[in-house]
Amino acid sequence: MTSPRKRIAIVGQGVIGLTCASRLLERGYSPEVYSREALAATTSMSAGAYWWPHKAYPEERVSKWSKESYDKYLQLRTDPESGVHFEKHYRFCIDLDESAYARHLLDEWEEIDGSDHGVPCAEAYLATVPVIDVPVFLSYLRDTLQAAGVRFHVQELRSPAELFPDYDMVLNCTGVWARHFVGDDEVFPIRGQAVRITLPEGLRESTRVFEKSDRFTLVLPRSTDVILGGTAQEGGWSRRPREEDTAAIFRRCRELVPRIGDSRILDVTVGLRPGRKEARLELELSAPGRPVIHNYGHGGGGFTVAWGCANEVALLADQYFLG
Repeated sequence: MTSPRKRIAIVGQGVIGLTCASRLLERGYSPEVYSREALAATTSMSAGAYWWPHKAYPEERVSKWSKESYDKYLQLRTDPESGVHFEKHYRFCIDLDESAYARHLLDEWEEIDGSDHGVPCAEAYLATVPVIDVPVFLSYLRDTLQAAGVRFHVQELRSPAELFPDYDMVLNCTGVWARHFVGDDEVFPIRGQAVRITLPEGLRESTRVFEKSDRFTLVLPRSTDVILGGTAQEGGWSRRPREEDTAAIFRRCRELVPRIGDSRILDVTVGLRPGRKEARLELELSAPGRPVIHNYGHGGGGFTVAWGCANEVALLADQYFLG
């Protein structure tokens, strides 16, 4: 950039906000990050993150964002501090998976017979996908940004208007809270409860059973633990763990991967994924000289599309400031 450094307030410090801050900083902007809660309390921190779009629309835009994010994770895997690594992923589709197109964006995948693995199903795949060790990765992003001088604020804001005229632009990465922050009734919570357990020795590959229901089965090993999923309860706002969900998740996952049978439960988390008919990524002039870029509504695909969305946000900012 050749223009003076523009100050951009990013609202939301989940994976969408942090990746945007990283990309904007690279482009020469001066981002600051606001959040209604600490990093540890964000929906992103409770995610069991691996690369695959889940309830993220529309397909054409999500495909582009996903591929760009995949390419970024290829770069990050070479940094041992990033928490990003690539592992084998078994995907068994009891119902036809609307996101199966994602396999064509990967470097390595093959069709398999689910019956050979004890899961009779409509279709099944074995793919190599990025796995993101969330606490490591988000802390890595935040620490990198702070080391570069990016300031973080824990402060609840009622609307983008509160940040003008102190900033030249506002970036809305509030996830499901966009329903209140900008009055978007189209965004809704998809309640996701996950169980974290101890890691059995030697378990590396992840396994997912896809069904069209408010539940799913996922066994996702990370560097020091395993994430078990989960729920996809649309319209549920409660972030309080439910014992019946925990028991059902552990039972389904143990049946799928018996090796976790002796693992101990470490904790249970609940996050509210931002569901929307279509993700919202666009520039809005809420008033003259008050540009707001909206970037939310990615369903359960935040980690999958984050870097691609950040690229588009940077492009929108360049187009606005540089013409």
